[in-house]
Amino acid sequence: MNSVFLSGAGGMLGNSILRELIRRNYSVTALYRPGERISEIKSDHFKPVIGDLLDNDKIISLSSGAEFIIHAAASTTVWPRRHPLTLLVNLQGTKNLVRAAQQHKVKRFVHIGTANSFAPGTKQNPGKETNAYDGWKFEMDYMDSKYLAQEFLLKEYRENKFSFISVNPTFMIGPYDFGPSSGKMILALYGNKIPGYSEGGKSFVCSKDVATAAVNGLTMGRDGECYIAGGENLTYQEFFKKVSDVMHKPFTLKRIPGSMVIVYGFLNSSLARITRKAPVLSYGMAKIGNIEQFYSSEKIRNELQMPSTPIENGINDCLNWFKENKYC
Repeated sequence: MNSVFLSGAGGMLGNSILRELIRRNYSVTALYRPGERISEIKSDHFKPVIGDLLDNDKIISLSSGAEFIIHAAASTTVWPRRHPLTLLVNLQGTKNLVRAAQQHKVKRFVHIGTANSFAPGTKQNPGKETNAYDGWKFEMDYMDSKYLAQEFLLKEYRENKFSFISVNPTFMIGPYDFGPSSGKMILALYGNKIPGYSEGGKSFVCSKDVATAAVNGLTMGRDGECYIAGGENLTYQEFFKKVSDVMHKPFTLKRIPGSMVIVYGFLNSSLARITRKAPVLSYGMAKIGNIEQFYSSEKIRNELQMPSTPIENGINDCLNWFKENKYC
């Protein structure tokens, strides 16, 4: 039985990856942060461990015996935009886990990156893995740190033949969203707390599809390659219309001009600096929310056989999980 060390097991994607690994009879050592909720999985092949990616010696010890590593852990903090701990966790944490993988001579390292490490495109010409990174303009440590971690891995591949691939998800929707994170939009619409939608759009993908691709990546794909894990390229109007349909609610949202979204985000961030409480919509996210972030997932579907589940299924899974866990 092949053994896998999984970081970020407590996150939305990490939970789905863990379940997919167990389903395929992998033996999994799953890393959780101190105080993080441990998945309620009853299996002799599931071993939860507690640790910190920044504790290099502990990570080397906990990952001992692993034949593969899937690195799904990350700090996803987007406010404040400059956040030293986010940069440290996402870059130095990745470096620590890579050093552990090299010491243990793992067969392959699967890194969960972000599609934002490549410039997005339009519906007619969606972003691809050949697009250069342009996220510096947003001055956001989350995006920059994920890109720098990917660059570190590519350098290790070029110089040391380190066996890795990177799975780069777009905006994921699905169950196990304890935060909640991406599911906040669905919860807000369910509670009639969304005033409208902005002008931009995203590539929305079911998190379970990304989990399948990540596990496939243990044995599929080409070393040193990045794979954008995208789904349906939708404007926010199209996305919220689909969410409303899943909820069996009439679609009544109106478009909010981009300039108003920017002003609202700026005022929210200004107030947050005073109150020290995270804003509902930060200035940085307001800027991103006004652009089209559309991507092609052709490469990952061809090489990692990622499924193409309709996003309505992911929305339904997310909503049902929220209901079962008393979020709404």
